[in-house]
Amino acid sequence: MEFTKDSLMRALNKNFKFDISKDSIFGNVITVDAKTAYRFCLTTNSNYLIDRYGLNLFGKFKTFNHRNYSLNQGLFLIDHKTGTISDKNLPAKLYEMYPFIFKGDKKIIFIDGKNPSEIISSTFKKITKNNGNNEEYIVNVVHKQGSQWEHYFEFMASEFFIRKKYLTDLQLPWDYHGRPDFGIYKHPILKQLKSLGLIKNGALILELSSLKTFNSKYSPTSEKTDSYKSFVGEVKTKQNKSQILDYLKKGISNAGYEFIPNKQKSEIFSGLVNIDEDDKIQIQEAPQNEFLDKNKMKKDCEWFNNYLKLHLLGNLALFEIEELMEKIIKSNKLTFFNLIKLIKIIELSEILEVIENGL
Repeated sequence: MEFTKDSLMRALNKNFKFDISKDSIFGNVITVDAKTAYRFCLTTNSNYLIDRYGLNLFGKFKTFNHRNYSLNQGLFLIDHKTGTISDKNLPAKLYEMYPFIFKGDKKIIFIDGKNPSEIISSTFKKITKNNGNNEEYIVNVVHKQGSQWEHYFEFMASEFFIRKKYLTDLQLPWDYHGRPDFGIYKHPILKQLKSLGLIKNGALILELSSLKTFNSKYSPTSEKTDSYKSFVGEVKTKQNKSQILDYLKKGISNAGYEFIPNKQKSEIFSGLVNIDEDDKIQIQEAPQNEFLDKNKMKKDCEWFNNYLKLHLLGNLALFEIEELMEKIIKSNKLTFFNLIKLIKIIELSEILEVIENGL
């Protein structure tokens, strides 16, 4: 695969049926629905054109950096004046400021270049000059040398497995020895989310905090309950080797995948996702991880359940979180400590019930 904006657009079109349309201002653009555009912006260095500076969501809704309970500023922020949680970074606040993000189709513009701030500014001015609607556009700067392409491939991996009814995650919270690029999960919560009509196939974990904000209701479907399964993934652009074996040796993943677009043969210890000469994603299935430790995986599943709860709590107003805290931990003080205490006790179904009642 060549590292050009045209090949990128072809790959997105052929694998996910994203529409390539002719825009009167920018020529060929990718057009997607608001939720897909949101996932694209959460996982790549893209910008909503709210003004000439743009709005970048990459990394905005992080929670943990590692597989522990040390909560970082991101989805939940600490107000340093009060010492309690602020709602400034919650998706509901983003909706208050920029409701258009969650509505209507979006046109993704791909522009060759190396200076994002300059390109964002000039693109916004061009839209204004041509009487266009800046709320319809997302701008993405494509580096021909391959810089930033890992994010595109991470997005493709996520979309590919979402359509196969998995949960996905990018830039995984891990330990202090690296950060895997993507994760793929089977989990009983998929059945709950589908039975409530909150998702259609799978979902990106980062978007679970915006279920209420999008207010998308799909036809409820039944899904068998899968036990927890975890797959770790690593992306490379031009190299043919990755750190996937190091991640498998941690013992908490059932299997692993490399996403290396131009690699042809998988390693004996991992699966391979690549892109063929027709820009179609191909997959060589992953073997069982020989280093899997069931005790470690059981402990990791407990952490992962709480990780999901934290992102789901991002749908709630602060007063709703306070009410849950008062009910379950007998304290309504909105601190990181109490938030962690809450997610360790509350059931996923209890959070989903509050979300459903608010739709």
